[in-house]
Formats: sequence, C-alpha cells, structure tokens
Amino acid sequence: MARTGTGLGLSIVRAAVLAHRGTVHADAVPGGGLSVTVNLPAGRDT
Repeated sequence: MARTGTGLGLSIVRAAVLAHRGTVHADAVPGGGLSVTVNLPAGRDT
C-alpha cells in the first residue's frame, strides 16, 4: 500500500526553522526518499 500525504510537512518545517533563524536543506535520496537536514542556532542573540 502506498502512503500519500498532503505535502505540508516540509512547508511547516521550513516556516518553523526560519522563524528560529535556522536553515533547512532537503536532498533526494537515490532509489527514493528524502534526506532533510535542519540546523538551529545554539543560543539566543542578544
């Protein structure tokens, strides 16, 4: 059985990460799938 989604996941992740001054990067995985890397700052800027 194939799973389907709404396509909102990465959009929500991106919005949350950018709101926290981070970065998100997605790469297709050969053979299928997706690798997602999220980087968030360690502390607050003052």
